[in-house]
Amino acid sequence: MAVKRRTVWSLAATGVVLAGLITGAAAFMWYLSSPDRATGFIRNQIALRTEREVSLSAGWVDWGWKPVLRLRAVGLEGKADAGILDLRLDPFGFLVGQRVVEHADIEAAAYSTTLGSGGSGPPGFLDQVASVEMRQVRLDIARPNRPVSRLYITRGTGDLRSGDFEAEGRGGGADLTLSGRAASLSLDGFEGEMMVSGDNFADFAALFGLSAPDTPPFTLSGGLSHDSDVWRFAPFDGTVGDSDLSGEMAADFSGNRPLLTADLRSDLLDLDDLGVIIGAPSDVQTGEENAQQAAINAAYAASPRLIPDAELDFTRFRAADAEVHFEAGEVKAGPFPLRSISFDLVLREAVMTIDPLVFEAPLGGTLDGRIDIDARSDTVRSRAEGRLEGFDLREIAQGRLARGPMTSEFLLNLTGSDLRSAFASADGEISLWTGADAELRSLAVEGAGLDLGEVFLLILTEDNENAEYVPVRCGAARFEVADGVAHARPVVLDTEDSLIRMDGEVSLETEIITLDVDADAKDVSWGSLLGGVSIGGTLRDPSVDINAVATVLQGGAAALLSGVAGPLAALPFTQPGLGEDAPCGAVLAHAQAVADREAQDG
Repeated sequence: MAVKRRTVWSLAATGVVLAGLITGAAAFMWYLSSPDRATGFIRNQIALRTEREVSLSAGWVDWGWKPVLRLRAVGLEGKADAGILDLRLDPFGFLVGQRVVEHADIEAAAYSTTLGSGGSGPPGFLDQVASVEMRQVRLDIARPNRPVSRLYITRGTGDLRSGDFEAEGRGGGADLTLSGRAASLSLDGFEGEMMVSGDNFADFAALFGLSAPDTPPFTLSGGLSHDSDVWRFAPFDGTVGDSDLSGEMAADFSGNRPLLTADLRSDLLDLDDLGVIIGAPSDVQTGEENAQQAAINAAYAASPRLIPDAELDFTRFRAADAEVHFEAGEVKAGPFPLRSISFDLVLREAVMTIDPLVFEAPLGGTLDGRIDIDARSDTVRSRAEGRLEGFDLREIAQGRLARGPMTSEFLLNLTGSDLRSAFASADGEISLWTGADAELRSLAVEGAGLDLGEVFLLILTEDNENAEYVPVRCGAARFEVADGVAHARPVVLDTEDSLIRMDGEVSLETEIITLDVDADAKDVSWGSLLGGVSIGGTLRDPSVDINAVATVLQGGAAALLSGVAGPLAALPFTQPGLGEDAPCGAVLAHAQAVADREAQDG
């Protein structure tokens, strides 16, 4: 009987306990089901688990087989906030290998991260989330000594157990899509694909604290991976403006300054796609021009100047380092004859070196140059030097003016952060020369001497396919550049018919041309004007003028002679052919000496 009574009491006690638990659970569920009652409690629990100050406008639980914790206007101080955060809970999440939150739905949120060393991952509670869906999430990306940039994720889904991840977003003026697999929302070990398209790759690169030149609109797609502090975009291909582009890029954020490395190739480069870098106009053949191209094209069309009025952004030099190799197999360069381009670029602590910089012409000429830019201070100093060798003059105007080999060397030192001030400060030398293997079209020779009779005759009788050429005994030109003024010292072209000399200067600051061209005929030529030719105007709009005073005197003498005897009126326009051969050896030796001196000084 006693045992029976104890059993009854045990059952009664158990019932009371169960009733109490059920009542407590019901009360707890009732308590958490109302935002008015539950918000404070939920805020305190989040703060306890994240060890951060928490703001929460409203929080409650919608009860069901899988309860949903709903948070509104929730924020972790200095880290993240969300307008809507719904967490669907797994009743068996406490079991080993399970996650408490089966699914997280995030909308109208913002999250802060720091790239590189000292960076931080996503909130720790996401380690207990199995899957996530995001809409309209702003990612604030911080870099030391750089403004915070923002990437907007318009839609994103991820399975945090398998690592599968997809996202669409916009930032830096570009749209991008990501798909792949990562270890967590920090994207550690991410491997997948990315497609990005935008107006200017420089803006997209700046989103991550990287430096890149301005570009026309672009579309690139390829593999994307993340290992520690290094992101790799490889291999990839796509288009930039009217050019194709492929290769691989990597961004290393482990140091104080990001390092961008790239190995790039273009099978067909439209050279004016590079013009936006220096503010030069571009001819858009496919797609639409971006806002920067439109502004540059409009400004250039309205300007009388040839040198663009472009203020180069050298702050990019100080933001990141870079190592870039680029080559183009074929080049579309308008009137400029180019077959290929290649260069190696190194940017370290705001000092850029492009060496070698190689241009090749279709008929075999090669320009091998080097450019140095020191942007460590506001006084930007640049140096450009190079040698053009084996260039065939047939490359110019499709051979309608001259043919044969030409050699050139140049060295220029410039100071200034914009092109016009840099050229206005230019100092250095430019020299070119050609020897007996060259030929100049007769039309050009006669025109230089203003032998109007023969020019007129050639215009009437000569066609481009059967043009007549005059052998060049020698030709040499040296321009000494000082304080932005290029002085012709000397410019000489010696042919069988004429000795052509040019003197004067070209201002790189004002772009005004002041050059005089004289030709001493070696044979008796009818129609020559004793006054010679003056080349004036500007680099953008040059003009050719006849020496008016001498021409008027000639005209007066002709009028006087015509009153005496009609046929003698032609005599003032006839040169006696007293021109002497230029000392070719001395001229070419001088040109070569100048080039050798430039090489030694370099």
